Amino acid sequence: MRLYSILVLALLLLTAASVRTVMGQGCGPACPVCSGKSVGDLLPPETVYGSALYIPDGEEETAVFNLRYGLRSWLDAGIGYAVDEEEFLWSVRLVPISQDFEGWRPSLILGTGSVQASGTDQSVFILLGKTREIVEGTFAIGLAAGYATDLPDFEEDWGLASATLTFKDRVSPFYTYDGINSHVGLSVFATDWLTLTGYYLEMEEPGIMAAVQWAPGGEDDE
Repeated sequence: MRLYSILVLALLLLTAASVRTVMGQGCGPACPVCSGKSVGDLLPPETVYGSALYIPDGEEETAVFNLRYGLRSWLDAGIGYAVDEEEFLWSVRLVPISQDFEGWRPSLILGTGSVQASGTDQSVFILLGKTREIVEGTFAIGLAAGYATDLPDFEEDWGLASATLTFKDRVSPFYTYDGINSHVGLSVFATDWLTLTGYYLEMEEPGIMAAVQWAPGGEDDE
């Protein structure tokens, strides 16, 4: 499976190098506006994730829709649409190494996604992420850090980081550095399938997102 993962990533990079995708906001590779859940745990197989983000005071973009699907336990993909810019966004992620939830081994996430910085339209990134339950069923911490560069030139360098606190699996404040700007927010897991999130994008623009997640298919595919 590891060799297959590498082959899939190589194919994705070749595809990304030939596809031009433009996003409305001038932000980095892990921007919440265009990432469509590209940062964080992968979706379980045959799980669908859909979100609608509204930015009332957005200078270049005020609404973004995203749809993501878990293809395998180690692979998911998403596509989005920026309404004002009338442009499509996309990202793909795979996990050659999954985290050990009982120990300290982090997950290794490789992927590509839309970005608009220094004239580039696509990025490739590598992330190390780890979630640790501090108090069982009550409090957990999630940390991630990584590196991204632009496609197809590989001339830009971006550092990525995120931190998440989760309380009783219901409320989760978070911080994200997308490589250029910082973003903070608060997610409320209203039900098992509905999440409501308030954002303070680039530390200056408020936004609100509603996301649903459901599994119309079967069990996890290892």
